[in-house]
Amino acid sequence: MDTKRSKAVRKTVTILLAVVAVVMGLTFNKFLNKPPLSKEQLQQMGAVVFETPRTFNMEGLVDHNGQPFKPENLEGRWSLIYFGFTFCPDICPATLSQLNKLDTLLKKESPELAKSMQYIMVSVDPRRDTAEKLKGYVPYFNKDFIGVTGDIANIYNLAVQMNVPFTPVIDPEDEFYLVDHGANLALINPKGDYHGFIRPPLDPVKLSSVLNSVSD
Repeated sequence: MDTKRSKAVRKTVTILLAVVAVVMGLTFNKFLNKPPLSKEQLQQMGAVVFETPRTFNMEGLVDHNGQPFKPENLEGRWSLIYFGFTFCPDICPATLSQLNKLDTLLKKESPELAKSMQYIMVSVDPRRDTAEKLKGYVPYFNKDFIGVTGDIANIYNLAVQMNVPFTPVIDPEDEFYLVDHGANLALINPKGDYHGFIRPPLDPVKLSSVLNSVSD
């Protein structure tokens, strides 16, 4: 009787474990295949995705290695572009830190998307932000981040096209001047078109949800 009871118990436990495994598998599968966020949900999260992605002009820019940064550099990958500057005391370093956390999160939870992402900071202060200056600043937050600088007129033109307002400083009275600028992230799709933008606060979990949704 003990042997029969033991076998019955083992059989029951085996069945229960199998049921639990199936339930967990279904739950995990549901999580992985959850539908993309709706337009309204994206807007609630501060993300605006255009019905028709927009083309834009970009010229006269170089990356932090002094190499030309052209439209082709934005093709074949998703890109998040932030407009900031190295002398920024708080918002810029905080944003780059959040983007680094986003990169870490995506590599853990969405590795394929992480491989297709690139992160770029375009300087709104090219007077001080030379390529050399950016090279010592941007990769500090993440070795794969890209710093971009160039002629102030070309940078201003790009920022306007990407809905990022800023006030260029042409002839500063104080060497410790600051630059007023917007904090939106511009989202560029793999075709190199302006796909939309994301408003702050730029929480890594929120950004991950948005990117996973729009890149499907």
